[in-house]
Amino acid sequence: LRADADPGLKIYTSKKALAPNDTCLLSISFVPEKKGRFEKQISLIASDQDQAHQIILTGSLNNLTVDNKQDCYVFGANKNKTVSRNQDAYIEMTFDGPRNNNNKMPDPTKNPMLPAPPPTKNTNTNEKTAEEELPASLYKPNNILFLVDVSGSMKDSLKLPLLKNALHVLINAVRPVDRITLVSYSDSVVVLKEGIIGSDKKTLFDAVNGLKAKGLTKGNKAILFSQVLAQKHFINGGNNQIFLATDGKFRFNPEDFKKWTERQQNKKITLSSIGFGNDKVAIKNLKEIAEKGEGSFIHIKKREGADRKLLDEIKERSRIH
Repeated sequence: LRADADPGLKIYTSKKALAPNDTCLLSISFVPEKKGRFEKQISLIASDQDQAHQIILTGSLNNLTVDNKQDCYVFGANKNKTVSRNQDAYIEMTFDGPRNNNNKMPDPTKNPMLPAPPPTKNTNTNEKTAEEELPASLYKPNNILFLVDVSGSMKDSLKLPLLKNALHVLINAVRPVDRITLVSYSDSVVVLKEGIIGSDKKTLFDAVNGLKAKGLTKGNKAILFSQVLAQKHFINGGNNQIFLATDGKFRFNPEDFKKWTERQQNKKITLSSIGFGNDKVAIKNLKEIAEKGEGSFIHIKKREGADRKLLDEIKERSRIH
C-alpha cells in the first residue's frame, strides 16, 4: 500500500502491507495555509488493481487563526461547537468472502484517530499469539502499570494515537499470568483499570480507547501515587514496572526521588519513561526520571516501529536469563 498526496497532506496508515480481505486504518492530516476553498487529491496505490484508488478532500475555510493552527474534528475540536460532517467522507470498501476487521474504519460519531480494538482472538496470521510472544519458559510474569499523561499538550495529532497503537500490540501479547493497571493524570490522578489479568483483553482495550487529552499536568504526584498502586499488585520474582507516558517538562526533584527510594524497600518497582516529540528539555528530564527509576527511556517520534516498543521493553525486562 502506498499513498501519493497533494502538497500539504500527511497520510498515516496502521499497516504497510495488506493481506487479501484485510483492512487498515487510514488517517489524513491537512492544515490549510489560507482561507477559502480547497481541493486535495490522494492516490492509493495497491496491487488489487492497475489504477489507483482516488480520494478527493474538499472544503472551505472561513477564517484563519493567527497561529495557523485550526481546530478540527480529528485533532482536538471544541466539543461545544456544532461540527457538520459529510457522511460521504466515510468510505467502506466491501470484499467477497471473510474479512479481517482488525482495523475497522472508525464510527463517524467518535474520534476517527482511534483504531477499533483488535479482537480477543488472533485472526491475523502475521501476528503472534500471547503464548508465542511471551512463552512462560522464557519470560517471567509481569505487573505493569501505565501512567498516561492526558494533559492538553497531548492533543497533538499523533501522540495519543501512537501510544494507543503500542498499547494494543502489548495487550494482544500479555498472558493470564500478567497484570495490567491503567492510570491517567492531568489536573488529577484517575485509576482507569487496576490489576486486570492479561486475558481480559476487552476490558483493557476499552480502557485504552477511552483515553482523551485534557487539563493540566501534575506528573510528580502521579508517579508517587502509581508506585504505591504498583506495589499493591507486586509479583515476587516477576517484572514489576511503571511506564510513564508523557511529553511534559516537569522534573522528578530530589524530594520526590527520596520518597520514591524510601518506599521501594522489598517491593522494588522499575520506572521507565515514554517521551514524545523533540523538545530537548522534556527529553532530558524524562531520561533523568528513567535513570533514577532504573528503567529505560523510550522515545516515540514516528509511527514506524513505534507499535512494538513497549512490548520489546517488557520482553527485555521480564526475560529469564
